[in-house]
Amino acid sequence: MDRALVQLESRLAPWRDRARACGSNDPAIRRPESRWLVEIPDVGPTCEVLLADRLLYDLQPLERDAMLAWVRANQDESGAWVDVHGRPDLSLTALAYWALAQAGDDRSSDRMLKAVRVVHALGGAQRADFEVRLWLAMAGLIEWSWLPAIPSELFLLPPQVPLSPARFSPWARGVLTPYLLIARAPARLHLADASELLLRRQGEALVAPRLTRAGLAGDLLQAFDRGVKLSRKLPRGPLPQLAQRRALRWLDELQQDHGGWFSTRPTLLSLIALRVMGARTDDPRIRRGLDYLRAARGRVRGDGDQILIAQGMSAAPLSITADLLATGLTAGDVAPMLRAQLQDPGPWQTRADAPAGGWPTEPGARSHLDLDATLSVLDALSTLAPGDPAAAPAWAASRRATAVMLAMQEGSGAFARFERGEADVFMQRLPWTDADLLAYGRPNDAVHVRLTAAVLQRLAETGLRTEDDRVRRGVEFLARTVGDRNDDVPLVTACAVAGAAGALLPDDHALRREIERRIRVRQRDDGSFGSLHDTAAALGALTDLGHACVQAQRAARHLVAALERDPDAFVNGRTTHDGGPGLSPDTLDPTAAARRSAQVLRRHAALAAQVTELRS
Repeated sequence: MDRALVQLESRLAPWRDRARACGSNDPAIRRPESRWLVEIPDVGPTCEVLLADRLLYDLQPLERDAMLAWVRANQDESGAWVDVHGRPDLSLTALAYWALAQAGDDRSSDRMLKAVRVVHALGGAQRADFEVRLWLAMAGLIEWSWLPAIPSELFLLPPQVPLSPARFSPWARGVLTPYLLIARAPARLHLADASELLLRRQGEALVAPRLTRAGLAGDLLQAFDRGVKLSRKLPRGPLPQLAQRRALRWLDELQQDHGGWFSTRPTLLSLIALRVMGARTDDPRIRRGLDYLRAARGRVRGDGDQILIAQGMSAAPLSITADLLATGLTAGDVAPMLRAQLQDPGPWQTRADAPAGGWPTEPGARSHLDLDATLSVLDALSTLAPGDPAAAPAWAASRRATAVMLAMQEGSGAFARFERGEADVFMQRLPWTDADLLAYGRPNDAVHVRLTAAVLQRLAETGLRTEDDRVRRGVEFLARTVGDRNDDVPLVTACAVAGAAGALLPDDHALRREIERRIRVRQRDDGSFGSLHDTAAALGALTDLGHACVQAQRAARHLVAALERDPDAFVNGRTTHDGGPGLSPDTLDPTAAARRSAQVLRRHAALAAQVTELRS
């Protein structure tokens, strides 16, 4: 066991250095060719940056070539670009083909022809995600009417009105605010022709996507959508111009200290919107936004020793960097974390009665709380020794963050990640195929179940128990959404619930027994629970529940044996996140298995030693 932990430490050490470099202000380190990404998304953001360079003219030749190589390296043998589950992804395949075609790749080559066939088999590019259809419309390849109509007057509504964009999720606001400006223009980008990606009927007529779900309600909404689009051709007085000015003012207000907006994709669309509204390339807003995109790019490892460049979703994701630093926290790591905490009021406080505190998705995102990042930073700070000089300010920051966590509880008992109400947007209830764009997940989805369980476990460590009404409501939410469900929840989600149950519930509680059963039945003959990350998560869950049983020992032996066979697999393997903003909800987190394994193996060894001592 000790030798295994030493091997994990040796694999994590360089990644900790990369995490520290993420927050560095040294221009040499922040250059994409010098900086490693610690969180790697799919190829979607990279492809969009490549397409947008026809307007922004910011990529250097070597940088562009390395990004194109990253896109090519991710193509599946079937011709598709797949998600982390191995399924062909229509939107990723369409974007990747288009980016490569614009770069001059031979469209008649076998791999490009296979990509087109995949897109056609999946319904054509016009049936891809909202973001892909937006790019198609900006290129003039489809009608703007094939995108949802958002009445510009909505931007004039006060935040208290359910239809106001202020009630959308923060990522949705970051996308739809520039979308209003882009669509009202309408924008026209001179991109490479990609009409071969569109599916046509006999007679060369394009197959139109349906913007609403089937049924009477969908038909009525479709008629409303057409009415909104027709109304744009009628005199409407000064309201559209006022709404445009309001949206442009929102763009100015929501540009963060790091230069970008909510993340890469809202930043890219905001830059395009600013250009559409007449901003020049030397406009300070444009330059700061481009600098942010460059800071969010970095090196990734391809097959073998090939080093490529990918566009990340953010420049320095605190949820990953804090988790990495927690495996070997030093005195120099604490100060940057404390500086990154939120100290100014932000939109998230509109429906959360709490002072400023907690942490954002990345340093410099002064307006956006991220409860997931807050939990990661708190976990890292909890490793400080009581006598450490940084313990006192860390304790004060943790106390403020605890108040913020409690304020982010929804009426259902669940906890929101970015803003209260983020998963229950009024307009999301309409039968609109793009309705999910408005919200961050669903109220009872795996994302919010996992987050709620993690918050409850953290609150338990502060001393709160089920006698507290807020904790009790959170436990009741978990019981409703997990304990009473007949379908299987994702293993990582079940393991998070086990952590909360072990910290708060007695051994005979129904939820604790049920979640333990669901985890135990997933162990395989070799002792694993699936991937290395899943096995480590399950071992951690059994440890949280107080078990150093045979199943836990088999899982631990499987991890140790895997380390002896192939230590690099722990920092190069794929892991699936429950969710996140972006074209695809899944990201590649290279060190997740190593971080989780190092943590749970230590805890399992300590628990096993304690059990042995008690028995003796």
